[in-house]
Amino acid sequence: MKSTWDSEIRAMVRKELQCEFRNRSGLYSGLLLSLTTVFVMSFAFYGRTLTGEGAAGMLWAALLFAGVGSLNRAFVAEDENGTGDLLRLWARPYSVYWGKMIFAFLVMTVTAFLVTLLFVVTSSLDVKSPLLLVTSLVGGCGCLAEIVTLSSAIVSRGNSRSALAGVVALPQLIPLVALGAGATRAAFGVGDLGNGFFTCVGIWAYTLLVVSLGPHVFAAIWKDS
Repeated sequence: MKSTWDSEIRAMVRKELQCEFRNRSGLYSGLLLSLTTVFVMSFAFYGRTLTGEGAAGMLWAALLFAGVGSLNRAFVAEDENGTGDLLRLWARPYSVYWGKMIFAFLVMTVTAFLVTLLFVVTSSLDVKSPLLLVTSLVGGCGCLAEIVTLSSAIVSRGNSRSALAGVVALPQLIPLVALGAGATRAAFGVGDLGNGFFTCVGIWAYTLLVVSLGPHVFAAIWKDS
């Protein structure tokens, strides 16, 4: 019986989860980079009052380390293990993309909330709007997951993958960081809360844009590679 898209996507997510539980490289590397960033910045500001602007920038810097650290991981393993051709025969490109992206979203979400919790506790920050903070983080994680997945697919067959992944991802990351830092500042009590929610809407709009375009770009890359 011919498989359906949803069954292929679920199978891809299960495959990625099984590989992650076996190796634990993705979640551990992202957490290590992010937590190291949090601890270094916490020590740098030890004994000082951290402003909302500084806290927002530091938090998104930590989240970016988690995302950028995994840029070339999603499809590089398939190329190194020789399973890329098998995936092309077994599943549709859209199913492969959504399965990889959903897994990246799960990893980024777990990392983001653990890092944010630790950051808020160690910095003694007063979160004025937990709803705004959580909503902006979830939207940002979705966008980061798309950027990680698509950038990894683009550079998976090339040389100097890490450098290429950064170049490919940078134009996509700049709007996300600007919007994410703006919403997080408002969540930490800087500026108008209404503007913060408006910025959060911008995060979700940008996320929907890149997620809607990503599968089509990926399908073209996946067929030609």
